[in-house]
Amino acid sequence: MAQTYNDAVPASTRDALEDLTAIRNNFAALKSCFSGATAPPDPVAGMWWYDTTANILKLRNEANSAWLDVYDFANGRAPLALLATNCSRTVVAGTGVSVSGSLASSNVTVGLSSGGVGATQLANGAVNPSKLSGYTAASTYIIAASDSECSVIVTTWTKYKEVRLDKGGSLRISFDLYCPGNGNDAHARIYRNGSAVGIARERTAVGWQTFTEDISGWSAGDLVQLYAYHELSQPAAVRNYRLYSGSWPVLEVIM
Repeated sequence: MAQTYNDAVPASTRDALEDLTAIRNNFAALKSCFSGATAPPDPVAGMWWYDTTANILKLRNEANSAWLDVYDFANGRAPLALLATNCSRTVVAGTGVSVSGSLASSNVTVGLSSGGVGATQLANGAVNPSKLSGYTAASTYIIAASDSECSVIVTTWTKYKEVRLDKGGSLRISFDLYCPGNGNDAHARIYRNGSAVGIARERTAVGWQTFTEDISGWSAGDLVQLYAYHELSQPAAVRNYRLYSGSWPVLEVIM
């Protein structure tokens, strides 16, 4: 494919056939974007070159000192070097939207296809609990609620409420406990997977009382449970079982 552009046409020192050949070659070079395995000779600023070896369309820079990669046809995308450069610049001037820092070209494909780089990368390209930030004990969000009232009719520790976690961390947990009075003291406690971890709560006066505590050490898949029992013959009750966190959840309320 013609890559040489002859600026000296027509010329009085050549015959018409030579000039026509030169003009024809000039048009062929322009038509093909100076396609060739090596860079065309005598480049000028703004000149196009289709590099057939790398299968990349290139443009001569304004200083006429280097070729800039414009599009990688072999991979159907902008070149990685161009993506990495643009990712470190302001996205839209004047809007306050920007991407700070720079990306190594080796990380661009990894970050886009695998969801992160290094320690945060998703090995299988899918979100999983270990990649999610943990819960924090705060009252920002009610991440689970089972407000229905349950009558506590047993005299030994029994499970009445249960939530399965999608990720770990710390939780703020609250519930209401009802005591019927007359010595029928009511008891409730937070359990983790069938083992007591919360403070053993007791209500001795007639009526409802709200209990709240922060508990840490939770893991994805853990069951956050409310156990309760009453004394003597009259049943107690629990309600408004709620889990709070500073981060938003994806979990399952079982009961």
